[in-house]
Amino acid sequence: MEFFKLFLLGASGYLLAALYDVALLKGYYRISKLLYLGFFVTALPFLFLFSRFESPHHPTFKVLLMLIMAANAALLIYSVLVEIPLKSSKSGSLYTGGTYTICRHPGFLWFSFFNVSASLFFWYTPITLVLAGYTLCNFALVTLEDQVLFPKMFPQYGEYKKTTPFLIPR
Repeated sequence: MEFFKLFLLGASGYLLAALYDVALLKGYYRISKLLYLGFFVTALPFLFLFSRFESPHHPTFKVLLMLIMAANAALLIYSVLVEIPLKSSKSGSLYTGGTYTICRHPGFLWFSFFNVSASLFFWYTPITLVLAGYTLCNFALVTLEDQVLFPKMFPQYGEYKKTTPFLIPR
């Protein structure tokens, strides 16, 4: 039951993130600022996992996995929270440079790699199932964004889709 509650906490973050995108699309900017917290809610379960559970692996392997997780977390934070505001020419426009030339949703890649590394780190089936569930929630979010929301938000998204793969880099 504990893991189910943990999953629901993270999944609620993805729901808030989707509602954030919808609020932006509809022009509800004040509400979108509140819903933006959903992106941070998705991180809360990881604080619980890392504070409560240990890795059963040899210290060297644990350090290696922690380095891989840290690199993917840094890439995720950079792609999703830093790169667009830092490099985009104007607010609210479609950004297609940097990590967004790899695929249309590079944050999904980094998050998936992080979850695989975390699953290996904990080596505990209930945690792996929760992390797989988060990956599926993230996949549902980026699919909704890619197929429904972003084409309405960004007029040039159709052209971007023609030149940049959805998730798997070429």
